[in-house]
Amino acid sequence: MSICEFENYHGFYVPKEGVTRGIIVVQEWWGLNDNIKDLTKQLADHGFHAVAPDLYHGKTAKTADEASHLMNELDWDDALNMIGAAARFLKLKGAHKASTVGVIGYCMGGAVAIAAAARVPEIDAAAPFYGIPPASLADPATIRVPLQLHFGAKDGSHMASPKAVEKLEEALRSGNVEYELHVYDAGHAFMNQARPEAYHQASAELATERVLTFFAEKL
Repeated sequence: MSICEFENYHGFYVPKEGVTRGIIVVQEWWGLNDNIKDLTKQLADHGFHAVAPDLYHGKTAKTADEASHLMNELDWDDALNMIGAAARFLKLKGAHKASTVGVIGYCMGGAVAIAAAARVPEIDAAAPFYGIPPASLADPATIRVPLQLHFGAKDGSHMASPKAVEKLEEALRSGNVEYELHVYDAGHAFMNQARPEAYHQASAELATERVLTFFAEKL
């Protein structure tokens, strides 16, 4: 595992011997922190070349105010360019080339993952968690790769509320997108073990099992 460079971008890279599938892990609004690196290592342990792009270019947040500021400054189009560069790195330039690449993301990263499924041609499947992109960034109805979505029934965030999920599902149905939607008895950020007030172990374990099965079948 190491910091890698791809097309003038950087990320945290964990190669895996003897596999042909890659995963891009997209950070929460906190940045490329230890929690995201741990999730990246866990996915690699399950048989993927895994890379987490550094969307904030070296910056991380310790408080919600800092995270909000960094997310508000994010160039979303550049973030999608970075996802594409990471996918090409895994498919063409990594130490162990991947023939297919999926993307998984959390919170802000979930929104990026959905947008990448719609706009980044190198992506072969996506598993976003509790994040939905603005309509100006991507139209979910245009997605043409398999999608597995994960949300919390108690999510009070503006980007992943039950009402927002309902609207997202309407768009997916209208576009005949291949998708499965899972809703858990949990709130926002239920996958984040670094936030005990949000983490929901039963939901996180079930979601992880579903994600691994999904990528094993679709990649």
